[in-house]
Amino acid sequence: MPEKEHSGIRRQQPLASWLRAGIEAFLYSSVFISLCAFGLTVETYLLTGNEVSLPMAGFVFLATLFTYNTSSLQRTWRGWGTSIAGQSWSIRHQRELTMLALLSLAGAVVLFFMYQLRINLWFVLTLALISIGYTVPLGSNRIKPFRSVPLLKVFLIALVWSAVTVLFPLIDAAVQLGSQVILIWLRRFLFILALALLFDIRDYTYDRRTRTLTFPGLLGEHYTRYLSLGLLLLYLLLVLLTEQGAILISLMSAALVAGLIVWNASEEKPRIYYALLADGAMLVHFAFVYLAVS
Repeated sequence: MPEKEHSGIRRQQPLASWLRAGIEAFLYSSVFISLCAFGLTVETYLLTGNEVSLPMAGFVFLATLFTYNTSSLQRTWRGWGTSIAGQSWSIRHQRELTMLALLSLAGAVVLFFMYQLRINLWFVLTLALISIGYTVPLGSNRIKPFRSVPLLKVFLIALVWSAVTVLFPLIDAAVQLGSQVILIWLRRFLFILALALLFDIRDYTYDRRTRTLTFPGLLGEHYTRYLSLGLLLLYLLLVLLTEQGAILISLMSAALVAGLIVWNASEEKPRIYYALLADGAMLVHFAFVYLAVS
């Protein structure tokens, strides 16, 4: 009997290891956050009553996957990093992430030209440079990445995400960029900005060590959470003024979920809290809207 129990335990351990490895790959390869970008892009079509363009949503997914893995591409290009136990997941899987970045870039280019997406190529390249320059220095090594500029990184994240997930699909759908579009963009900007502040809280010690001024460094962790909640309240105010019915309820519910995640955020929380919940609030946002219009 004991031997059977031990054999059962041995069978369960590899299964648990495979499951954990799969979850880590899903989260830390940026596939999950790219799905969040995909979801928010589809949500924009749903909010405006336009037909969903899967090629555009796929383009956003692949472009996000590429930009979030450019740091691995840079390390491989410069010959940095080796697979050593104890290093971060991204360092240990640097080669795989580099290949993923290249494949996602190729896929995004194919979708852009094959389906003749109607977004200005220079607009795309400008946002791509901002996204890449966020973590990778553009030009010489003496030029710091944008994330090192005091208090700037959260605004860059919100700007790029709101532009890509709102303006890209609506420009491609030939929607006139009037007041309705501006309000949807502003709502999305505020929602993403509120979530981006959580990553400043997560990285507080690292940013302090690198002498990068962020909102937790300026206001403290406690007041940064209040700032994030204040942004969500502004978001809710805009939603109340611009939506009604099931859409209104869905967006208010999404803001409530995000508020709970913000309220419980702290530097001591494990990284998976931010990778799964803080990023996942965007996917919840999409899911609620999808259910509201279905």
